[in-house]
Amino acid sequence: MRITNKLLIFGFVTVALISGLAFLPVFAQNTAMTDQQVQLIRDNCVSTKNTLNQLHSSDALLRVNRGQIYESMSTKLMEKFNSRVSSNGLSNSNLVLVANNYSTALDTFRADYIIYEKQLTLSMNIDCSKQPIVFYDAVALARNERSQVHADVLKLNQLIDQYQASVSQFGQDYQTAMQGVKQ
Repeated sequence: MRITNKLLIFGFVTVALISGLAFLPVFAQNTAMTDQQVQLIRDNCVSTKNTLNQLHSSDALLRVNRGQIYESMSTKLMEKFNSRVSSNGLSNSNLVLVANNYSTALDTFRADYIIYEKQLTLSMNIDCSKQPIVFYDAVALARNERSQVHADVLKLNQLIDQYQASVSQFGQDYQTAMQGVKQ
């Protein structure tokens, strides 16, 4: 499937970019850091900023592409199919339920991505050589927001699978009903 391949690529890119930031030790926010850890952040400031800029650019492109695919799934597939089923006087309550859940999840994805993008931009604007702890905390928050966006993507994919299963069930029910009418 085309969408599955894109999701696989998105997953690999996501993991690769997150691992690129993994050279920084993981601490809870506002946790005291040693002088050595602070110096490590200062020493890697330029490369970290470059990584964040690359992440920002690639995520923006992925967001546009992913958003278009998800929007098309909703407007060109789910809404049109549900409308067609309804206009033919057939029961489509399960299809509508999954489509409504998908629409809600898509809105959540959009909102969470905006939050993530703002936090990432905020992180990129902090001078890590002068404010390494503030920078680190901001990057940690951006990482958490990015994880939420990833969870949203997984939810959308799960709902796409549910919709596909609902369409298959609808098709089976329709064929069974048509066979009953023929007899």
